[in-house]
Amino acid sequence: MEVQAHTTPESRQALRKYLRDRRMTTSIHQTITMQTLNDLEEALRLLQGVQHPSESWVGEIEAYLDRRLAQRPRHQGTPLPGLAEEG
Repeated sequence: MEVQAHTTPESRQALRKYLRDRRMTTSIHQTITMQTLNDLEEALRLLQGVQHPSESWVGEIEAYLDRRLAQRPRHQGTPLPGLAEEG
């Protein structure tokens, strides 16, 4: 691995460009994620208000919403040893 004691204008410019591009990419991903979550919340609100003459559709929608809204987030991973123990 090469170690540089001093930076050059080119290396500083390359670093600035990298950080700017990285910040832009992160911002785009955050925007897409937020918009997707907003769209999903709006879809759930619309599904909850559906009044359709076919009783089978209403039953399917209610069953779907019950499954989706009743689920608790799953814990992934394991706790650190001693974390769950009372002292």
